[in-house]
Amino acid sequence: MKLAVFGATGPTGVEVVQQALALGHDVTALVRNPDKMKDLVPEKDFKIEKIDFSSPESIEPHLQDKDAVLSCLGSKSAPWSTVTLYTDSMKVIVSAMRKNSIRRLVFVSSWYLTDDPKDPPPFLLRWVFKPLLTGRIFQNLAETEQYLQGCDDIDFTAVKAPHLLTGPVTDMEFRTEEGEQVHDREGMRGMCRADVARFMLSTISSEEWVKKCVAVIAVPKK
Repeated sequence: MKLAVFGATGPTGVEVVQQALALGHDVTALVRNPDKMKDLVPEKDFKIEKIDFSSPESIEPHLQDKDAVLSCLGSKSAPWSTVTLYTDSMKVIVSAMRKNSIRRLVFVSSWYLTDDPKDPPPFLLRWVFKPLLTGRIFQNLAETEQYLQGCDDIDFTAVKAPHLLTGPVTDMEFRTEEGEQVHDREGMRGMCRADVARFMLSTISSEEWVKKCVAVIAVPKK
């Protein structure tokens, strides 16, 4: 497949690019800093294009003839700052997809974006990390999911990952659940970015999670 990857210089984006190339996909990395991309993934058998989210015209030509779009964008905003990166960038991406008649979109989201009293997040996350550190990021991610749910012409999948870890790709099996978390996770609380990338790439040609927000985690095989 011909894939366009946003956020390709981030830790998860690098994994997506490397694994997509290993699977034989035609990859275009759309980044703000092409030199950084070349340092992170020195392979030469993929395209690197410089883009500017404040200029949608810089993105549209690079989505021509693509089969799917993957977004691994992440925010580095200070905890007290208003976060609009996810919604702002997604609206630009969707506009460019529409101009190129692309429907399939897979992007990284997170567990626990909303607090369900019947299914609350862990104590520290709910009362410490979200109020002090991640709350505005989670709010904007939730707004992004809501925005895409209103886009009838976009076949999106929000891959909701738990705490992200650093490590090599594994052969662990995926547990999935539509909603804010995976309950049957055998005590696992985090997931390496390489396995998040592996799951994202497994969904691009599948109908199972189209127009859905799916929580995922990797657990040891029995």
